[in-house]
Amino acid sequence: MQRRAGEKGANKEIVKVGDVEVELGEVVRDLRGVEDIAADIITEMGERRVKQWKPKLNILAHASDIAEWDSVLLNRYHPSYTSIPGTPSITEESSQAKLSLQDACKGLFKQLTLARDLLDFAIKSFGRNKEIDIGSSITYPTMNTSMLTGFYTNNLDDTDRALSYAEAQLSELLLAAYFGSESVTELEEKALHAGALTHLVMETAETVKMCCFEFFNAGKHQATEYSDFPPVEIEVGMGAVDRTKPVIVFFGNNFLPAWFAVEHVKVNELEDAIEICGVGAVGHDIPRFYKGGKVLTSAVKARKVTRAGIPDVVVASETCLEFDLVVEAKRVDAKVIAYGYKVGSGLEDRSDDSVDDILKDVMENDLPGVMITIPEKAGELAVKLAIAIKQKGKRKENYFLAERKKETSRCNACDICIEVCPGKQTISKAMDDVNALADIYDNCIFCGDCERACPEGVPIMDLIMSAAATTGKLKADKYLMRAGRGPMSELEWRDLTFGIILGGNGPGMINIIGCGNYPGSEREVAEIARYFLERNALVTVSGCVAADVAKYFDEEGGYLFEQYIAAGVLKGLVNFGGCTAISHVPAAIYRGALVGSGYTPKANWTQVADYLYARLPVVVIMWGAATEEMYSVASGLVRSGIPVVIGPSGFKFKRYFLGDKDDRSKWWMYDGVTGEKKEVEPCPTHMLVPVDTKEEAIAMCAKLLHRPLALRDPRLASLEAENEARKEFFGEYADDWHLYVRSEQELHVMRRAELLRKLGEEHGWEIEGMKIKRAMHRSGELMDMQEYNKKYGIQLGRYSTLVPRLITRKDNNDT
Repeated sequence: MQRRAGEKGANKEIVKVGDVEVELGEVVRDLRGVEDIAADIITEMGERRVKQWKPKLNILAHASDIAEWDSVLLNRYHPSYTSIPGTPSITEESSQAKLSLQDACKGLFKQLTLARDLLDFAIKSFGRNKEIDIGSSITYPTMNTSMLTGFYTNNLDDTDRALSYAEAQLSELLLAAYFGSESVTELEEKALHAGALTHLVMETAETVKMCCFEFFNAGKHQATEYSDFPPVEIEVGMGAVDRTKPVIVFFGNNFLPAWFAVEHVKVNELEDAIEICGVGAVGHDIPRFYKGGKVLTSAVKARKVTRAGIPDVVVASETCLEFDLVVEAKRVDAKVIAYGYKVGSGLEDRSDDSVDDILKDVMENDLPGVMITIPEKAGELAVKLAIAIKQKGKRKENYFLAERKKETSRCNACDICIEVCPGKQTISKAMDDVNALADIYDNCIFCGDCERACPEGVPIMDLIMSAAATTGKLKADKYLMRAGRGPMSELEWRDLTFGIILGGNGPGMINIIGCGNYPGSEREVAEIARYFLERNALVTVSGCVAADVAKYFDEEGGYLFEQYIAAGVLKGLVNFGGCTAISHVPAAIYRGALVGSGYTPKANWTQVADYLYARLPVVVIMWGAATEEMYSVASGLVRSGIPVVIGPSGFKFKRYFLGDKDDRSKWWMYDGVTGEKKEVEPCPTHMLVPVDTKEEAIAMCAKLLHRPLALRDPRLASLEAENEARKEFFGEYADDWHLYVRSEQELHVMRRAELLRKLGEEHGWEIEGMKIKRAMHRSGELMDMQEYNKKYGIQLGRYSTLVPRLITRKDNNDT
């Protein structure tokens, strides 16, 4: 590479790559301050790439810098909005789009505050030069960051630059969200940008966790270890807790107090003497650095942990959901340590006092708890306080209702509880039957709406918990899972490329994320995972749903995590980790795109997204979303070209991106060599689509695995996945399945005769024996298969694109 300033004093930066000269000012909108980043990226692209296409880089991108790609999505999938029951009805699209952006900004903001806290603490503890080492198994490290900024984070100083960029972008987005006059398209472009930034911010938190606090990280392990890494040894559920020991339960998103509590436990050799447990995000973080940590439940269902009287000490940081933990803890005589500046606890700030002085004051004066802003102090106090409480015998053996009948007799059967229950559980009708109440426990999210609405003040949640304890459900709430492993390696994607992209040996990659906010059986999310695993897919989980996936057990195979290997390969079940680990989902898929394309994953959003959107059979199922963070996460996934299925009760989501399969003008691609615009199959049919049931989720997920540039065997795999699901759950095939057929070889051999008959009888195709002679084009014209495949779809293996800029230059079409 040669780099030189422009001639005759012109303010230009020229980079020469091989025989090609690239003027950086034509590649980046505003080159000032990013000259070195731009030069490095162009050099990394190489001579062949810059000859083929005109580069365009989105270094430290503003929302409009990626409008080239966003416009492709929004023209094909126009945003659709819905009114949510109980909220003011807004019909004007621009107002709906502004609300959409506001929610995306809220989700980004919540994650930003956590990432900033963790990063600032890491910088103070380790210095700005602390190396970011994801491990030798990861070739492309912080990809959510590099896709937006143009650089990998090599140390904490780089990480701070990336996070500061995200903070500045949030300021721009908030201005538009509350005071702007942009169009619907512009507002949704900004919402997509907020989503992409959310993944960057989550990745920042993950980077700090893995590189500064030794969280499990697959990048530091050899691929030969992945099949059983981490081992299936983490206990899940309230039945896993030994209440004869002191019990600390950590609530919230910040793991630092838990980290220092565990350090105190290890130094004092207390591992066998105390229970370290977590709820929600921190619950999934703890097992990544301490194998003795136990995951009790999701943040949505946190109340059932306190109502069961499990914790001696509660340590609370900021949470993703509103929850008056001090009140709940007081009901069961538990003490509270509120950590940080953002927890509104009403407790006295004792950060300046010594741990021993605080401990003495809490025990002797029976204080409900204290506020501590120093994580080391909060962790040490939690351990010492839990031990002191247990030694003093300050709490009852259990806190379940002793006089259940007395409380149930107060119910007047007004059924207000049923009206307000998200799951419409028949609570009042179960009052006289302990088994019926115990059944409600299985389907309850413990939101507390019923209890707050009861005119008689019946402690409904206490009754449900008491029934669950009486019938043995709490004791049986005990499962095993793998801790989160962090990122997925390029080597795993190379195997997937041969298995899915080339070989069609499995339908694709299914990523299940979410908060656990589903009235109904927790087993449903496990059943969705198992369905696709049995059909040879790779399934990943992250967020609170990971613990619910663990709640599947059969006598022959054991727990679900025991039945399938942990590697990112076909028929693998990978747990990335808790909430921030969701950022590993798009990063893993970017790696998949790079393994197949070799594109540079730095400030090159349009080219990478264009590739993976049309080729990689990947789908995200967002099951039980409960927070604005999930809204923003979904927006970021869509911008990456990854379809998202949202459920159950998916119609409560505010905005969707739905395609119209019948509008042929929407479904096209450019031949990447000739530039010819060609009609293609309507896929992925949607980018963000709601469903209500697990059966709908499975069928829709299978449908969204179709890709216009898939090869023959992968086309067979995705079509069979949809056909099987539709037939099994709904008794019939989809009305558009024939639109994805280009050869009888793409029909599964066990269904081929039936489907060929249907093509002839129902869709007007001409069939001879077990062969397709002529196909009915969408125009209504019957044509032979050679002509049909010429006019409809892209020739197998042919380079194609949705972006005019990415059509190869006529003198360099040697793709």
